[in-house]
Amino acid sequence: MKTFPHGCWMILVSIAACPTVGQAEEDHGENAKKHLEQAVESGRKGDAKGVGSHTEEAKRELIEENKEHPYTHLQKPIYGEHEKAEHDREVFEEMDIAIEEAKEGDVEDATEAAERASWHLQEKDQSK
Repeated sequence: MKTFPHGCWMILVSIAACPTVGQAEEDHGENAKKHLEQAVESGRKGDAKGVGSHTEEAKRELIEENKEHPYTHLQKPIYGEHEKAEHDREVFEEMDIAIEEAKEGDVEDATEAAERASWHLQEKDQSK
């Protein structure tokens, strides 16, 4: 029976690990969506701390997702040319507003900002 050299095994292991890298990116995006939904639900219940904490967690998830594909700093900012990047920037701006409003105790404005962030995140996923 013929055996594979050590280097071949390493190649096979690295190839087998590649699909999980893509899956991890998807998980960050899905986790961010879930946290934004939870932020909105917390806001509807009048829980400003819940809005802030879930929005902060969503922001951390999106930062992890964007490490591989940073969309927030465009080289050539032309409106409409980079839809995904524009929605990504809007998501972060709205999340920052939601976090600030939640810290100030303004549940209504924090909830509205979290809803807008959630909408932009959905639009980002559907963009080119």
